[in-house]
Amino acid sequence: MLRAAVRALLDLVYPPRCAACGEPVAEEPFCEVCAGALEPVPPGCDRCGAPGPGPACGACLAAPPAFDVVRAGGLFGGPLADAVHALKYGGRPDLARPLGAWLAARVPLPPGAAVVSVPLGRARRIARGYDQAALLADALARAAGARGRRLRGVLRRARETAPQVGLGRAERARNVEGAFLAGPAVAGRDLVLVDDVVTTGATADAAARALRAAGARSVTVVALARAE
Repeated sequence: MLRAAVRALLDLVYPPRCAACGEPVAEEPFCEVCAGALEPVPPGCDRCGAPGPGPACGACLAAPPAFDVVRAGGLFGGPLADAVHALKYGGRPDLARPLGAWLAARVPLPPGAAVVSVPLGRARRIARGYDQAALLADALARAAGARGRRLRGVLRRARETAPQVGLGRAERARNVEGAFLAGPAVAGRDLVLVDDVVTTGATADAAARALRAAGARSVTVVALARAE
């Protein structure tokens, strides 16, 4: 009750604003205009979620990923891309809460699944001041009623990697190969692996491989956005 009262007071003093354009909003995270411009992920590959003819893309047929499926709140671009950039690069960790709730309303979690996040590298976490995927996973779990199944620290970076931005599919895969390690707490569990954006799926695949190696039963990737 105290937390709700404090939040109501903060909303009165600092009205919530659209995560994309910054305009005041009645309900976070998007204003009416930006919400109307959001695009759903088109039909595509049943495994990685890449938009296309489906049901399986060439990449997944050639080298099946370690995760079971990718689910995303929307297609990367427009207001959703602006919101992701604000969360990720704009020093707006506060956006994780409304964006996580928004995502939970659009992507149902598998029953009983535990929630983990793709960990940010140490250097980037220090430079940024927070791990946006971890904050997003916290908010998603809370909004989805899975707060007690939020697992922290069970997936970590085994080594630092270069940023994936600007790299091609093969380069992305090489960059994150063997980059993650998972602990025994995931053994025998169905997992939801949370990240902000899925592009080629290379990072999610590398993280899922570590989770599978530690005994995870299934891995569902959930992201704010899916790139074309």
